Amino acid sequence: MRQETRVRWRSCSWLLLVFIVATLGLAGCSGSDGDTGAQGDQGPAGPPGPRAATASQLNVTIDSVTINSAPVVDFTVTDQDGLGYTGVPQSAIEATIAKLVPGTNGDTDHWQNYINETRQAVASGAPMASAIQPGRDSGGTLVDHQDGTYTYTFGTDITNVTDPIAVPYDRSLTHRVAIALRSSDLPDASNGIYTWQPSTGATDGINNRLVVETQSCDSCHNELEAHGGPRHDTRMCVTCHNPGNTDPNTGESLDFRVMVHKIHDANNLPSGGPYEVYGFGNRVVSFSDPPVVFPQDIRNCTKCHNPDNPATPQAANFEDHPSMEACGSCHDDVDFAAGKSGGHPGGVVTDNSECTLCHQENRVADSVAQSHEIPGKLWAKRFQYNILEVKDQTTDIVDKVAPGNTAAITFSVTDPTNGDAPYNIKNDTEFTQLAGHAASRLAIDLAWSTSDYTNTGSGEAPSEALSIDALASSTDNGDGTYTVTATIPNNVTGSAVVAMEGHPAGDYDGDGSYTDTVPVTSQVHYIAVTDSTPTPRRSVVDVANCQTCHGENDGLSLHGHNRTDKVQLCVICHNPRDTDLAMRPIDPDSTNNGVNDNADDKLEERSIDFKRMIHAIHGADMREQTGGDQFTVYGFGGSTHNFGDVRFPGKVQDCTTCHEDGTYEVPLPSEVLASTTDTGTTIIDDGTGSPTIADMTAALDPTDDHGISPTSSVCSTCHASTLAQAHMTANLGVFQTDTGGSAISAADSATETCAVCHGPGRIADLDVVHGMKQE
Repeated sequence: MRQETRVRWRSCSWLLLVFIVATLGLAGCSGSDGDTGAQGDQGPAGPPGPRAATASQLNVTIDSVTINSAPVVDFTVTDQDGLGYTGVPQSAIEATIAKLVPGTNGDTDHWQNYINETRQAVASGAPMASAIQPGRDSGGTLVDHQDGTYTYTFGTDITNVTDPIAVPYDRSLTHRVAIALRSSDLPDASNGIYTWQPSTGATDGINNRLVVETQSCDSCHNELEAHGGPRHDTRMCVTCHNPGNTDPNTGESLDFRVMVHKIHDANNLPSGGPYEVYGFGNRVVSFSDPPVVFPQDIRNCTKCHNPDNPATPQAANFEDHPSMEACGSCHDDVDFAAGKSGGHPGGVVTDNSECTLCHQENRVADSVAQSHEIPGKLWAKRFQYNILEVKDQTTDIVDKVAPGNTAAITFSVTDPTNGDAPYNIKNDTEFTQLAGHAASRLAIDLAWSTSDYTNTGSGEAPSEALSIDALASSTDNGDGTYTVTATIPNNVTGSAVVAMEGHPAGDYDGDGSYTDTVPVTSQVHYIAVTDSTPTPRRSVVDVANCQTCHGENDGLSLHGHNRTDKVQLCVICHNPRDTDLAMRPIDPDSTNNGVNDNADDKLEERSIDFKRMIHAIHGADMREQTGGDQFTVYGFGGSTHNFGDVRFPGKVQDCTTCHEDGTYEVPLPSEVLASTTDTGTTIIDDGTGSPTIADMTAALDPTDDHGISPTSSVCSTCHASTLAQAHMTANLGVFQTDTGGSAISAADSATETCAVCHGPGRIADLDVVHGMKQE
């Protein structure tokens, strides 16, 4: 029957076509054809038509808002190429509207949502039975104009809001409408934001209360994805996170200025925390377990509030308009109403009108900016490390020292805040402290070869750089410069690096006691050994990318503030052959079998190769999700460092967050070495109860090590499952067991075939599978 129908339709179609042609022919037969007219001008090209199927990113732009009763919003949705996007369903619309209420009694202006609801507490013993919380519109209608433009009419008449609280409509105030799109069928979409004054229609020259720019947040978070993903813009956040917004289950404020500070300081709240709130579906969201750790000093207010940014004209509010709410979010053990007995030295405070009486420059409590200064960063500005010259003492050639010859390294420490005047490191107080954790330290380190460091021949196990005490071993040249000497081992080839690191002692509180460590930026200087000219070690990570989250002279000041803000210093010790063996506790069985029951992770040693360690630390959450162990390393004095609770704030799969362009692509450069996981020895009792390396010869000899081939070493830190390892092994990655298999050379020489699929432009290009670009 279906076949017969098709035949009949084809027949009808043919007859219809004949009829049309015949009709056109008859029409053409009437009258003379005449001359062909001149071709007219081509009209302008029309706009591209809307599309939906190929969109990978949507952008929402609100064009206008009209308020007579329920707000009417005209907006446009375009894709990544600027073409109109059709087919957004009404169910995807999440719209909010708020007005900016002028502050009184010392308060700053604040947003107040028109749409609110009563939320009942569900927690046992909740401090509140219920609370009023702002929300999004419901019951609205959406019209799709089929060209990428839409009209959304709110379901709420904001000119008559009385329940659950009255919110009077005042068209002379600044208002804001925000739209997010939530649908599993839609690509990720930006938030549409429209801020204006209804009485005049003005969008410029009005108070926007722009305190934080979303881009500041995204510098660490890559892209804010709050409430399950679709809310990305802080300007939308504040339309709901208003003063008075409270979680009835915990009594915690959800006011943006309180909540965000408490989240970022959750690990150090003076009250001891915890900081927890109830979210969607009454799910408990804890920011204290595991704790959120702001990766730099929390006092760095300008990381988020940048008064020099034209996009945030009210950013200086943190200093100009201090408040009990904002200040009490971090100082959460202070009861302002109780005055001195509540921990507030200034006495009883009941509103914010009195804050600047004390918290202002040249007042009793100084300004907020002054009281939040970070002493270590201020002191660090006083010091500059300088490697002035490295010369072969035998040949007098600068920046080239032959194997077996002695290098003369001349250096200085100067004060940039005092015309670069040199310090006398033999006499100045900052460099002559001998006791305690703040004892002055200055070191000159040598490492080799820059193709990929192994430091073989340094005499420091397992694979440490050669380090010279620059305070004790240097010669004073009498002109503010100093010289130390070191011999380059005969086995060194290629190029080497000279590094300068350590910390002066400081007196942060000005009491005359130099008991603080100053985080001075370290320095490196490259020299040739057998190369004709110095060849620097490859640059993979830009320290500026690290400082985006960790700050300067702050979060990247490690090992007792000795090594600061210099990735090219880190890699000389955190090299492919280095492990934490020397810092591990005594192995109870004294046998190199891969197991140390006295260690927290039960391992005899752990690779601290930079490419493996850094990925394992930042990818701890993914590592755990894929079945990997918690990454634990042992440090100075046998200190234990478990990074299992690290939660990377951004998109851990986005390699460009840290890497320089192209440096993460496979195949890796041929000189990159495998990561040692077993040096062939363990830690034993030296006879006095102290730990010592059982077999120093094995520890110093990298050729008998076992390890993981270079690319697999990196990828397996995040992709830690058995299945992932099997995939890497099937593609010629090498995972040597702790005590079996061939020497490390097998892992070094492994021809990993990762690039066949994961190389640029290949079927599983890293940029694509990690979401850094679209196919």
